[in-house]
Amino acid sequence: MKSKIQIVFLVLVLGGCKKSDTNGVIENNKMPPGIVTNVTVKNSNGAATITYTLPNNPDLLYVKAVYATASGMSREVKSSYYNNNLVVDGFADTLSHTISLYAVNRSETASSPVTVTVKPLIAPIWMVFDSLKVTATYGGVRIKSVNLLRGDVVIVPLVDSLNNGQWESLDNIYTSDSIIAASIRGMQPVARKLAFYVRDRWLNHTDTLFATITPKIELPLDKTKFFVFQCANDAQMSYSTTVDLMWTNTNANEWPCVNTDISSGVPAVITWGLGPQPIKLTRFNILTRPQGSSSNLYFTDGSPRSFEIYGSNNPTHDGDWSKWTKILTCQVIKPSGLPLGTETSADLAAGSAGFAFDFDEDTAPYQYLRLKCLQNWNNSYFIVIEQLFMWGTN
Repeated sequence: MKSKIQIVFLVLVLGGCKKSDTNGVIENNKMPPGIVTNVTVKNSNGAATITYTLPNNPDLLYVKAVYATASGMSREVKSSYYNNNLVVDGFADTLSHTISLYAVNRSETASSPVTVTVKPLIAPIWMVFDSLKVTATYGGVRIKSVNLLRGDVVIVPLVDSLNNGQWESLDNIYTSDSIIAASIRGMQPVARKLAFYVRDRWLNHTDTLFATITPKIELPLDKTKFFVFQCANDAQMSYSTTVDLMWTNTNANEWPCVNTDISSGVPAVITWGLGPQPIKLTRFNILTRPQGSSSNLYFTDGSPRSFEIYGSNNPTHDGDWSKWTKILTCQVIKPSGLPLGTETSADLAAGSAGFAFDFDEDTAPYQYLRLKCLQNWNNSYFIVIEQLFMWGTN
């Protein structure tokens, strides 16, 4: 039998132990897990990758980097114990920045910091700004730039509409495209003072580009002059609908609308005329019919996803393609990129506004147009269009 002294000793020892699991992980562990070592840095555009050796401690949970950007924003980046590196980003300059690295255990006890210096390369926003060009276009301004790194950037346009130094916001341009080409429309052909800068999601921003621009004259086409030009190889229609519903339908989101043969196994084509003579086209906008179980999905069904526009001034009703010239290739982009059947508020806003495309400024005037649907959002060929709006110039 153990003596009373032995029993008391065992109670004291066991009571003083911290609870741990079978892997040696300790609850409420106030002992730091050790520091990261062998730290190296690889600088990149607006960011840096930091590689290190983890402390040999089974209670380690993650490594975190703590730092501040030039804009004053405090940043914290974490990487689990499965990795031996992390990326610090959000930099808009090429200056030296101090990063503090902490190893953290499962009880959120952090080690002493290990500091390292990073020196990022030029940030994507500055690369976009350095190649930013703005010019007058029909009914507005044309914005072009190069985004070689495909960074998520925002081009912010401002206008001094009253010429009094009070700048007002126009619609921002959100993009990660490598080639940026966008237009701001709806402006009268009078000189305007405009300003543009580029920012990122960390609220870093570039300098400002100022320009005085006089938009070119642009007018909406008179849809009462549009007419159907039926070709032998045009798509058949479903549900007794007709092509002219694209311009005679005055109520968006309502049935009936253009709906070509759903069962067609080839790209659907529709043809129409613009009026008694050729017109120099500047842009167009297609509104499609929201559908789905809740009747509010735009990226679905026969809404065109990939299509081509052809022009002609001497077509024949047999649909001979040698009489037609391809003048535009269009690809509709779903803002969220989410799978079909799921649409965010950004998707719904884009669908409600319609899908707009610009014609190249050197496009010749045409009297007749054809739309050829290469793919819809149902991954087939039929077309559903609610309304069509077009603009042109003299």
